[in-house]
Amino acid sequence: MPSRADLAKIHIAKKELGLTDDEYRDIMRHRFGKDSAAMLTPGQARRLLSYFRSRGWRPRRQRSLPGMEVPPDPQSRKCLALWITLHKSGAVRHASDRALHAFVRRVTGRDHLRWCTVQEKGEVIEALKAWAKREGVNVD
Repeated sequence: MPSRADLAKIHIAKKELGLTDDEYRDIMRHRFGKDSAAMLTPGQARRLLSYFRSRGWRPRRQRSLPGMEVPPDPQSRKCLALWITLHKSGAVRHASDRALHAFVRRVTGRDHLRWCTVQEKGEVIEALKAWAKREGVNVD
């Protein structure tokens, strides 16, 4: 069975290519002898995605959240990942960079993660983990 991510990509590609259900099922039967993408092996799912790419479909790059910049170092990326997790759980109301940097300012006194030392970034990570624990959000 293909991964959930591959299944999602297949169905997105089907929609973006404008395939009808009949056209999609014909492709599945002709190429793999199956009626559903869920019945494919992981290798077959990759081949189907390659076929969709050959027909003009291009997967879009997934962004973390609109307007969020991806930090260059691992600790900053960890802070961002924890922040996004807390946002998706509902603990953080505003997921913007600005809101994250306001939190960083409260914890470290610095205005931006890029100006924090390794130790200060560790403090931010621990503060975010403690927040997640209080909210009952699993971040492991």
